[in-house]
Amino acid sequence: MNFIRFIGIDVSKKTLDASIFLSGEVINRFPHIQVRNDRQGFKDLLRWSKEQGVKPKDALFGLEFTGYYSDGLERFLTRKQISYTMLPTTVVKHYQRGTRDKNDKTDSAKIADYLFRFNDTECIKLRQLPSKAMQELKALKSERKFYVQQRVACENRQKVAKSKQEQKRLQKAIDLFSEQIGLTEQQMAEIVKSDEEIYLTYTRLLTIPGIGPVNAINTIANTQNFTAFETARQYAKYVGVAPSEHSSGTSVRWRRRPSPHADLQAKADLSMAALRAVEFDFEMAQCYERKLGGKPNDKDVQRKALNAIKFKLIRQMFSVAKQHKNFTVMQQRQRQVQADKHSTEERVN
Repeated sequence: MNFIRFIGIDVSKKTLDASIFLSGEVINRFPHIQVRNDRQGFKDLLRWSKEQGVKPKDALFGLEFTGYYSDGLERFLTRKQISYTMLPTTVVKHYQRGTRDKNDKTDSAKIADYLFRFNDTECIKLRQLPSKAMQELKALKSERKFYVQQRVACENRQKVAKSKQEQKRLQKAIDLFSEQIGLTEQQMAEIVKSDEEIYLTYTRLLTIPGIGPVNAINTIANTQNFTAFETARQYAKYVGVAPSEHSSGTSVRWRRRPSPHADLQAKADLSMAALRAVEFDFEMAQCYERKLGGKPNDKDVQRKALNAIKFKLIRQMFSVAKQHKNFTVMQQRQRQVQADKHSTEERVN
């Protein structure tokens, strides 16, 4: 990546704060502008950068992951064929250079400084906007998550309702949210069928015992059809299944545990898939019993055992997607390899 200018952008709901890196200048004195977070604001941003002597095609733009607040800007930069990258929010939060002040202007300047110092390293990866089908799938996934959360809230409220009238009102709300969840899932299925690559991955995922349409579509949307994560463990950490390490020096040794900032809805959906896998897949059932270690009534042991099944399901999904094969075919091949190995050992002995 041969970039000579770097522009950091802090994205908020209504405005964008942009700063241009200047060599030899302190962070809080970088050229700065604030524009609206809309199409006209994007045009004003490019016009301002040209006035500052920056050619957009020679510059690298950087912004944080802020959900749908940055969607419009991403589409605009992609349409203009301008290079940009997305950075984790921890980059700005823990970036040590510059002032300790915390405001939008300073954050944009820190992003610009970070782009300059880590350019041509693995920390900076150019962003490619997902396909239209993937964007629609992601939006519907978020909508479905909202309906599920609201339905659960109504169901919990119904358990402590003080009157029959309140129970009836809550039941109507539950039925309405259930209907909306069904319609959303139907739309998601139609989008999956409209894209050949996504549909092929979807059908292969369904061959895995325990994985149904919801988990298959959610995983495809989260991983951008298994391109956003290189390994199964990376995705497992994203959904809070695999533990993360926290240690420093010789004194700080925290117990390895999943991050609390994971995608908890995806984790909950995987829990249901894990229970089905244990019920219908003999190998998964054996693994679950082995992890229980003869303590089926211990809640903590049950949670850890189920978490191990969820991780195995994630590994199976990545294997199926990366190798472009159905799970049954992969399973038969694996059993054949084990049988050949066993027969070879018997002949040697």
